[in-house]
Amino acid sequence: MTAPAAAYRVFDPFPIPGHQGLAPTHELPWERIARTLVQRILRLGRHERVILSADPYFGGAALDAVRVEIQRARAIELATVLHWTPQLARLRAPHGRYADPEDDAAETAAMRGLFAAADVFILLMNDRRGGRTVATSQSDQVVDGWRTGRSVHLHWFHDPAIPDPAHPVNRALDLVNARAVTDLDYDRLRIDMQALAARMRGARVRVFDAAGTDLSFTAGAHFHLNYGDASRERALAMASGRDREEEVPPGSLRNIPEPDSADGVVVFPRARDGESPALGRGMDMRAFADAGLRFVFRRGRVVALETGGDQRELERLWARETGDRDRLGELVLGCNPLLNPVPGSTFLPHYGFGAGVVRLILGDNRLSGGSFASSFHRWLMWGDASIEVDGRLIVDRGRLQVPAP
Repeated sequence: MTAPAAAYRVFDPFPIPGHQGLAPTHELPWERIARTLVQRILRLGRHERVILSADPYFGGAALDAVRVEIQRARAIELATVLHWTPQLARLRAPHGRYADPEDDAAETAAMRGLFAAADVFILLMNDRRGGRTVATSQSDQVVDGWRTGRSVHLHWFHDPAIPDPAHPVNRALDLVNARAVTDLDYDRLRIDMQALAARMRGARVRVFDAAGTDLSFTAGAHFHLNYGDASRERALAMASGRDREEEVPPGSLRNIPEPDSADGVVVFPRARDGESPALGRGMDMRAFADAGLRFVFRRGRVVALETGGDQRELERLWARETGDRDRLGELVLGCNPLLNPVPGSTFLPHYGFGAGVVRLILGDNRLSGGSFASSFHRWLMWGDASIEVDGRLIVDRGRLQVPAP
């Protein structure tokens, strides 16, 4: 029995007009986006070898536009890895990898072999609706040890609380993300991010909000500045996988705090959209966050977890986490001025890379060049927090204030 066409609606047209008999909900400037990605961000060279990762049922126009630009650069399209369809995803673990450790290890080794033959990896749009997952779920792990290549992620997501891709909110999110690639002043973003890093490096940083978060720490020396430069020259000078991996739209400034410097309280953000304030892995914090959840830090470690809900269950689950679960892994500050919040959506565009969005990452930070390894890795995200650096505001209740260079 054929499913109704509405069940397979796409947010942007496939490259062949009328493909699958579907009418697009709206169109995006994929030619300009692809040109920006390949020519400006990657600066793709002749005969460089490219691996693509793409959803076979979503983002066809994006895939086609990027492939066209790869050809125009006279580069080599080495392979395209297709994301898992719902039927295939049911045979995999929830994160898209093999559930069996031996199978997973063999697949990851094979992926490393494929990447060793390539120069560039491009992860394109993926639609998480309907049980689909990315086939290259271990790509971060592979890229971390891939010293001869570089990666870009060209993807963004709709509001998880609004499944219809044709909904005005999701259409607006698409347009915001597209403009944040094509209309961005890349030179200005680089200058602003370098000025922020210079102000923060080695300084005392305070993150606070109206809900009770008040955490201070000393910023470390290394910053990851995602300002849209994934050129070969820049990537090969980098040590960590994070530094060789550019997000598009760009805009994330990352810092690993000094290990024993965090003191204060982090109040876990309440999940307004059901997902984004609590992304990551490890114990599910949402039930406790809804009842109120606090992490108390002393000298760089979590010394207490407090909830207005089931305290005993919280402590039981926390005890099961392993490694550096009790550490502050990273500060992430959004800097892209065009990734503006969309009215009617509680989901921040591109997971909070818009100017003034604050994210704290708890636990594991190895991908960004840190030393903390743990089963617990959670993103805590705020669109209304403030940041002081040595007593001077650089974010005022979600509004970024860039210091003079």
